[in-house]
Amino acid sequence: MSKNLLKNSFFAFILLCLYIPGLVFAASIPTISLNLLDTDIHVGDSFGVQVLADGDGIGLGLLSFGFDVNTTGSAFDYNSYSIGSGFDDDSSFVLPDVAGSAFPAIVDNNVLLATLNFTATTVGTGSVQALGLTDFLFFGLAYESAPFTSSWYGNNAALDIMINAAPIATVPLPSSFALFGMGLIGLFGFRRRLIKQI
Repeated sequence: MSKNLLKNSFFAFILLCLYIPGLVFAASIPTISLNLLDTDIHVGDSFGVQVLADGDGIGLGLLSFGFDVNTTGSAFDYNSYSIGSGFDDDSSFVLPDVAGSAFPAIVDNNVLLATLNFTATTVGTGSVQALGLTDFLFFGLAYESAPFTSSWYGNNAALDIMINAAPIATVPLPSSFALFGMGLIGLFGFRRRLIKQI
C-alpha cells in the first residue's frame, strides 16, 4: 500500500507541475484597445484611431493579427488603414479587413497593430469596433507557441467617437473699424472747415 501511495503521489505531483504553468500563462490574456488620436473632431475633419495589442505579462512574441472593422452611426466614414511598423500587410490575401504578420515576432507591450483612418461627416456620435474573435487561422492575435497554452487569442474592442459642428469662421473686423474711423475723422474735419468758414 505504501508503493501505491508513493506512486499516486508521484502522479499527482507530475499533474500539478503540468497544471500550474498552464494557469500562470492562462491568467495573462492579451487585450486590444482603441486609441483616438484627436479628441476635438469637427465635421469635415480627418482623424485616426490606433489599434493596440497589449500582451503584458504573457512573455510571448506577437506573430500575426486579424480583425474586421465595424462602424455604427453615420457621424463618420471609414476610409483606410495603415499597418503598424514591424508588420507586413496581409489584408489582401486573407479574410479579415485588417491583417498583418511579423517575422520575427514582436515582443512588447502596447504594440501598434494598425491605424484606422476616418472622415467626420455629420454632427453626432458613432462607434468603431475592431472585431477579432479567433478562428485559429486568420482572426485574432497569434502569439508564439508556449507549453500548455494556446497561442491564439480572440479580442474585440470598441470606441465611441463624438463629432462636433464645424467652428464658425469669425469675420475679420479690423478693416471695418479702420474704414469707419477714417469716415468719422473725415466728418469731423469737414465740420471744422464749415465752422471756420462761417
